[in-house]
Amino acid sequence: MNAINQLKEEFTEIRRLQYITALLGWDTQVNLPPGSYKGRSEQVSIMEKITHEKLISEKIGKLISECEKISDLDTIDSAMVREARRLYDHEVKIPTELVIEIAKTSILSHQAWEKAKEKSDFSIFEPLLSKMIELEIEVAKKLDTGPTLYSTLIDLYEPGATYSWIKSVFDGLKPRLVSIIDKLTSSNDKPNFSILTRKYDPKKQWDFSVEVVKKLQFDTNFGRQDKSVHPFTTTLSSTDTRITTRINENFFSPGIFGSIHECGHALYEMGFKKEIHDTILADGASMGIHESQSRMYENIIGRSKEFWTHFFPILKNNYFKDTLKDVNLDEFHRAINTVQPSFIRVEADEVTYALHIILRFEIEHDIIEGKIESAEIPTIWNEKFEKLFGLQVMKDSDGMLQDVHWSGGAFGYFPTYALGNLYGAQIYSDALRKHPSLPEDYKKGDFTNILAYLRENVHQHGKIYQPRDLVKRITNEDLNPDYFIEYIENKFYPIYKI
Repeated sequence: MNAINQLKEEFTEIRRLQYITALLGWDTQVNLPPGSYKGRSEQVSIMEKITHEKLISEKIGKLISECEKISDLDTIDSAMVREARRLYDHEVKIPTELVIEIAKTSILSHQAWEKAKEKSDFSIFEPLLSKMIELEIEVAKKLDTGPTLYSTLIDLYEPGATYSWIKSVFDGLKPRLVSIIDKLTSSNDKPNFSILTRKYDPKKQWDFSVEVVKKLQFDTNFGRQDKSVHPFTTTLSSTDTRITTRINENFFSPGIFGSIHECGHALYEMGFKKEIHDTILADGASMGIHESQSRMYENIIGRSKEFWTHFFPILKNNYFKDTLKDVNLDEFHRAINTVQPSFIRVEADEVTYALHIILRFEIEHDIIEGKIESAEIPTIWNEKFEKLFGLQVMKDSDGMLQDVHWSGGAFGYFPTYALGNLYGAQIYSDALRKHPSLPEDYKKGDFTNILAYLRENVHQHGKIYQPRDLVKRITNEDLNPDYFIEYIENKFYPIYKI
């Protein structure tokens, strides 16, 4: 067997070990009894140890070096060697003891976060958060791949991105969004948001969400939807993708748009070409590209008038005839596109959403660069939030406890959400240019053409192309926030009668 085939074989085994760890993570958030976290942390740490030690083996290092000498590799094999080298170089810098410590701490930290969020008491979470911060700073120091510690962590989620590059994007985006928000909130003809805060039976919400994701072509032969405290998507093999959502009886949006968002992620994972199944390339190009898919489905498609031209009659007549008896399509469409400052990121509208990310981006930077101690985070969060949104955070669950990410040490992840909005708008603009009939498709409940476009241009490639290269390949230009701003203005000014 030649070196490239041996490398593929080794990394297929590594990928399957990662899938087993993902299965443990899925079960932790969906099914795990409250008293079982310590046992689960031990199981996850063993899996992480096995995977890490296989990754840093002398055999893997030699195979990568041999493959790098081969001059006639095709596109897939070249990408495989590139990603193998990247992962190997990361892993060899991290001691096994640190990998084990992070794995154990993340499970216990997640449990503490859930309790803290439920009781809205940051003090329950703070000790383990402090430990996770220390561990992530140690990882950043050992990797030392970026110009700053925070850039090093960002690169784990958005390859090639740095703090300074993202800051320049956000610095240009922020004033433009603030200007749009000011125009919208000054309108005298605002949507009736209260339509969404009526009582919506949880079982009916669930059934409707399942009907919608199936129509979007989420294949339940190769995936399933469950409930969790914080919605997520995870892949347990190239033929097994799981999504979760959460239902709020007194607020319609989180359940359905959580499902559509995670469905967008899942369709990406389900769409890799078979040649890269169960390989190191069977993953999104980056978290920003992944978010482009979920945010596109959730917002550009899922909150469009055309989408609800098809689904609103089904929602109203088959599920909530009494609840929505006095509501028409136009009123409902305006309600789900209400723009107003709010506390919860995952429930935020498209326009204010990026400000939630910018807040976290700024705080994360200062945490990792040693400017903020863990105990100071709620106070700093609340001060920044009031300045940015004009709202006072009265409880921790509406503030820094709302997101799960830091409990697992995912510092550097948050900025990819806003990048996803920008990538998504740019890619969708290309889709619409090539397939101008897409909105008419949605009116008929037909989502085959948009999925076919994304399969061809985004999904099938997995990690073959790096994120900014992929966007250039699709749109012939680098990331350009103008597409997002143009989309926002064209959509929301008519909704607000501006």
